[in-house]
Amino acid sequence: MRFVLAFLVLALMAGPALASTTSSVGSPKVKAGNTEVALRTGFSMADDESSEDSRFRSRVHIDHGFNDTYAAKIVFSQDNRKGDNFEHDSIKFENRFYFLRADDVGFDAGIRLNYVQKDGDKKPHSVELGFYELIPLGAFELRLNQIFSDAIGDESEDGIEAEARFQLTHSLYDAHRFGFESFNDFGNMEDTGKFDEQSHTFGPVLKGDLPFGGLKYETGYRAGISEAAPDHSLKFFLSRSF
Repeated sequence: MRFVLAFLVLALMAGPALASTTSSVGSPKVKAGNTEVALRTGFSMADDESSEDSRFRSRVHIDHGFNDTYAAKIVFSQDNRKGDNFEHDSIKFENRFYFLRADDVGFDAGIRLNYVQKDGDKKPHSVELGFYELIPLGAFELRLNQIFSDAIGDESEDGIEAEARFQLTHSLYDAHRFGFESFNDFGNMEDTGKFDEQSHTFGPVLKGDLPFGGLKYETGYRAGISEAAPDHSLKFFLSRSF
């Protein structure tokens, strides 16, 4: 528990590789034979001069578990900045590995190795390494993510971008979970800057099963708690497993 509290304090005090409104606080779990298709949408509002003002994003995910340790996902992302057209942004290839289980060590843990191919002139591309933990705490569930990315190819710059996310939820009427989450983008580790130069957001999240079609949902709102963050971030996700 001391580790958990220490991490939450660091996540809130730390710093932009701005987290997309279509991102989540992911789980390390992998299930053999499970295929999931997901649609995610997100909207942000900020100062008029900010690229995050009136910005709509969407994603389509296709994920498959090849065994109980490894799953692969492909993500198609779209973006609509204020004053621009809605257009394709990138394709991400994710490799997910589930290597520690709660039954054995008291928590679940895994890593993700990803490659992001940006579309057209939206360079640079990037590679990502993420560490994912899920800690059961009775009716509560704590998720922690630490994500590092490196720009590659044309227009890339030196340095590693770092981000931390956490989500704490409580079971609600069996099929739902309610709680709070925070996204904390520290920026380039060679020069993270002060707190207000980083992007930190915090807010409520609700997720669970819908009573039809085998669909799952996740929705939430995050307020900016640093100057560089969007003032308001909204999200709504739908997914179905086969």
